[in-house]
Amino acid sequence: MSKRIRKCRAVLGVLGRLGFHASPSDVVAELAKYGIEVSAGMVQKVKIEAAKDTSGLRRRMACAGVHPKPRVVRKIPAGRSRRK
Repeated sequence: MSKRIRKCRAVLGVLGRLGFHASPSDVVAELAKYGIEVSAGMVQKVKIEAAKDTSGLRRRMACAGVHPKPRVVRKIPAGRSRRK
């Protein structure tokens, strides 16, 4: 695998698949299958930080397993103007 993956991102991805309630030892075992070595303490720390996140974005990403959609900026067609 040529791309490097951040360990915390990998932990959040596994938590998304297994569920946020998964034990740290389950997450460590799942990541070991992919050759990523993390400790149970790190998994616990990532879970706590995701739960503390004030916007809730990281936890929602971990629980849903998908990335949030970016905001769409709508453009006004050339023929129309807001000013009258």
